[in-house]
Amino acid sequence: MQRLLKIFKKFFSENQIMLVLLGLVVGLIFPNTFKPLVAYSTIMLMVIFFVSSLRLNVQEIIEYSKDWKMLVLTNAFMLIILPIAMWLPLMIYAPDWSMAFLILGGMPTGMTIALIADLFGGKTSLALVITATTSLLAPLTIPLLFWLTIGQFVPIPVFSLFFNLFITIVIPFAFALLVKRQAKSFVNKHNNWWREISIITFGLLIAAIVADTSGGTIINLSLRDIGLVFIMLLYLAVLITISYFMNWWRTNSEKATIALSIMYLNNTLALYIADKFFPSETLMKQLILLLLVINILLPPLRWIAHYAIKLDSKKNKKRLKHRT
Repeated sequence: MQRLLKIFKKFFSENQIMLVLLGLVVGLIFPNTFKPLVAYSTIMLMVIFFVSSLRLNVQEIIEYSKDWKMLVLTNAFMLIILPIAMWLPLMIYAPDWSMAFLILGGMPTGMTIALIADLFGGKTSLALVITATTSLLAPLTIPLLFWLTIGQFVPIPVFSLFFNLFITIVIPFAFALLVKRQAKSFVNKHNNWWREISIITFGLLIAAIVADTSGGTIINLSLRDIGLVFIMLLYLAVLITISYFMNWWRTNSEKATIALSIMYLNNTLALYIADKFFPSETLMKQLILLLLVINILLPPLRWIAHYAIKLDSKKNKKRLKHRT
């Protein structure tokens, strides 16, 4: 038994992104156990962002913020081009699924992307910059997006969105900078602690959100629905690949971080918009299914990100070899 626990611990220490999958599973199986944790979701987000910020490089954040070309391309692709590209073919061939993909595609990057990028070995500072810019632009782009596609104006709770952004990102980030300045040696000494705390908290957050949104929900899928979702995921993979090569001047790990940020969407905002403006049990089930599938795909995507990082490592070694 002890040996089994040791193997289990080693596996999760080397594949920490699997805790996302574990959180999904336990949230689905034990909804009544984890649903009460939703009341503490804001606190958990603050904890995640605080401990993640302890490991951020402020200079990198400043440098990424200066690359306006990357930010314009990334934000335009994520907030306008991607959702329209997913909505248009479905509007023609499968209109009953078009709204789910439109809502999902139009969302800004999820608040916990910095942690996900860290688990992927990507650039957490870049992920933070994309989270901030997409979240700030979303109140403008989402109404425009729905007006362009379905001719309906969808007002976004701007104050609520900005307040959540301030509470969950700005305050923890500022507090983390203060702690790093006052206790730098302590922060560096216990670097692994911060990672473990953020991962465990994130696993609990995922379980709570899944339990709250899908606990007890039965999603009936026809063969057509399964085939449609599969085809659209392949199509989404093509679009994400385009986003990877879009910022060609950045390194492979940076391009992988951008692609991940475009795919990892704000689940809470998507469910809010669906419930507030397009109340439909079918639509909610479709969104829940898509959000679950995207989260389940995160562990395999980690291997792709690691391959991109290896390519960077090989390039750096070649450069050093040529210099010597």
